[in-house]
Amino acid sequence: MAREDYLIRLSLLEQESNKIEEQIGLINQQIAELEVLKLSLEKLDKTKEKEILAPFGKGIFFKAEIKEKELFVNIGANVVVKKKPKETTEIVQRQIKQLEELKKSLMKNIEDIRIQLESLVVEAGREKRS
Repeated sequence: MAREDYLIRLSLLEQESNKIEEQIGLINQQIAELEVLKLSLEKLDKTKEKEILAPFGKGIFFKAEIKEKELFVNIGANVVVKKKPKETTEIVQRQIKQLEELKKSLMKNIEDIRIQLESLVVEAGREKRS
């Protein structure tokens, strides 16, 4: 294989690895957001407060009265159902688990790419010596 071919393959593998690392970063961010949500749900379930600060958007909040602790949860396809905080926490925990599994799969892909890179370097070294 020509030197340029090795460089092209190395470059493509590096690009693929970088894309996967970006995806892992986004997954980590989503997991962190879900963990915060889970803590908020647990706090809501245990609170005796009748009033909370509810987010309006971009760091803006308003006071809201808690009339009931049931939440309206989008379960997909724009279907919204009422759930208790504990049930909602379980949904969030499942989402975290799914993201962790996806992250594990992506980490395996990066490991596979690393092995391919090492193999390519060894192969290029052998050809250079020949």
